[in-house]
Amino acid sequence: MKYKINKRKRKSKKILEMKDFHGYPLASKNHQFVIQEMTVQHILVLEPKLIRRVVSKKVMKKYDQLIKKVTELLIVDDEDGSSCRQALNLIEKFRLEIKVKYREYLKEKELKKMAEQLKMMKKLLNRKEMEMRTAQLNESMGKSR
Repeated sequence: MKYKINKRKRKSKKILEMKDFHGYPLASKNHQFVIQEMTVQHILVLEPKLIRRVVSKKVMKKYDQLIKKVTELLIVDDEDGSSCRQALNLIEKFRLEIKVKYREYLKEKELKKMAEQLKMMKKLLNRKEMEMRTAQLNESMGKSR
């Protein structure tokens, strides 16, 4: 898709606010983009197909990072189960972020796939946490005798 930058310095009589359009704003770390040696502060994507692609790519990147982090926390052996609770918190935080920010832009198929995988991870983490608790209880009961 090509884009066009209007380099004229002349101000238009009709000024459109960003609020007038419904789209997806692109974010950058330093709050500006450089396009053809010009700095642009706000980019609003209006095309629905393009929005879906941009958001999908962003969410999948975050999802992959979450899966890596949860997998690392599953591998870690700790006696108190704090890694399981931390992984469950990360999953819940990601789920809420998707629900609030990105749900309207993602396809139902993508949402279902992520939800199913996260449910399986949550079940596994809950089972591991319960096993750790029972092991701690058995250990503490054995010491008291």
